[in-house]
Amino acid sequence: MAHACGIEFSDFGFNAAIVSDDGRPTSVAGGSHEWPAFASWEDDGLIFGRDAERRSRLHPRSSSHTFWEHLSLAASDLEGPARTPTHSELAFTVLNAFWEEMSETAGKPSKVALALPGQMLGGSDADDALGIILAMARDMGLPLTAISGLSIAALNDLEVPAAAAAEDLLYMDIHLHSAAMSIMHREADGSVHRRQHLRLPRLGYVPLLQGLTRAMANRFLRATAFDVTVQRELEQAFYEQTRAQLLDLSGNADLRYLITVSERTHQAAFPRDAMLRDLKPLEDGYADAAAKHVGDAGLDPARVTVALSSRVSMLPRIEEALTSRGFARIVRLPEGAAARGAARFAHAMNVCDDVAEVPMVSQVILSGGAAAGDGPGDVSGVTISRTPAAQPVPGLMPSHLVIDGLAYPLPALPEKINGGMNGSGPLLPGMAAIGDAEVRLERRAGEWVVAAAGPAGEAVQVSPGDRVTLRSPAGGEVELLFAAERRPGAI
Repeated sequence: MAHACGIEFSDFGFNAAIVSDDGRPTSVAGGSHEWPAFASWEDDGLIFGRDAERRSRLHPRSSSHTFWEHLSLAASDLEGPARTPTHSELAFTVLNAFWEEMSETAGKPSKVALALPGQMLGGSDADDALGIILAMARDMGLPLTAISGLSIAALNDLEVPAAAAAEDLLYMDIHLHSAAMSIMHREADGSVHRRQHLRLPRLGYVPLLQGLTRAMANRFLRATAFDVTVQRELEQAFYEQTRAQLLDLSGNADLRYLITVSERTHQAAFPRDAMLRDLKPLEDGYADAAAKHVGDAGLDPARVTVALSSRVSMLPRIEEALTSRGFARIVRLPEGAAARGAARFAHAMNVCDDVAEVPMVSQVILSGGAAAGDGPGDVSGVTISRTPAAQPVPGLMPSHLVIDGLAYPLPALPEKINGGMNGSGPLLPGMAAIGDAEVRLERRAGEWVVAAAGPAGEAVQVSPGDRVTLRSPAGGEVELLFAAERRPGAI
């Protein structure tokens, strides 16, 4: 069966999606960080992806994870083969392996579009990288239709939150060795153009995870008097446990480590806040860079919508860091958004006879979740804006929701609230102005969040004293005040 395919190029984790007969894209390969751009040399050849990452600290000189970041014809840092492979050779081998797995899973596509990191789309170094990628596509026989940036492709996804339809947007992403952000502007005709791109070296996943592993290993040493760095096998096992807990910081459970050596088990538990403290400098640095990038462009952070890729969303308090710097509206893009958006580009365009003719898509019409009213991308249409507390109290959690002077304990409320009828009357009378349009009250990473209905709805994290305004498509408006119970004399 002929179908169109989109491939999301992120060395953090490649993704692929196809467009089926009903015109809706579906993710088919990658996802959940299972295809990071790691390569490792074993006696019988090269190993890629998560298998290579699991070996990366056992034989560090026989592993490489920089070849996509420094894509060129220069020699890579991987040792082991009789001849040192170039960055481009490793990249080709990884891409080809990913393509074969995807084709085996979903069948060979008849049309393909690529979504590339912004640093590969401009400048002399980017021209070299783009030329190498096009040469790879030609050698692999990919039926290319288009190339776009990750930001443009992500906004073309049908599951893009409705709140992304703003005048100015800031797209934020993380790769293995760098972070990136792009300023995007929405024109009067609804088209969104990518304006300015900024790459932030040394703010990627690899240095982040390496720093966390060292910090947690020191805590483990103090707690157990056992040094996990004495053997590479133990260090690799500790790295994997740290990685798993970094990617699952959404709960409130303690961080637990267990290392077994010669039938003796060493174990320790640490509060979740320990890793949150380690992550805070990175989150603050990323938020500072975002505020400066927007300010240098002459924009007001309060009027800019921040779109976070699923990779940035692994930072549990990035929203808090951004809101403290004046950003009022933040949306999280679902995993694989750029792959699904690229698949839609491929579906709508024709295959080029030569790679030199492949067009670069630099704008997108927000016709996905921002305007669609059906399917998985459907959202309630409620827009959410947050006014921070005038005098925030760090460490204090909201306990009550106040609407029209009436206070409701947050744990006693249902997850979904609206102004519709419940039994003989409205569940929350003050919500009547927005009618049947729903919002959700959720606990995420131990914090209260107000989210628009739908799997990709807009969401804001709230603290005591914050005011959240809900506006329905019909124009109704409700203000929610979040408060914390505090008895007189309590500290």
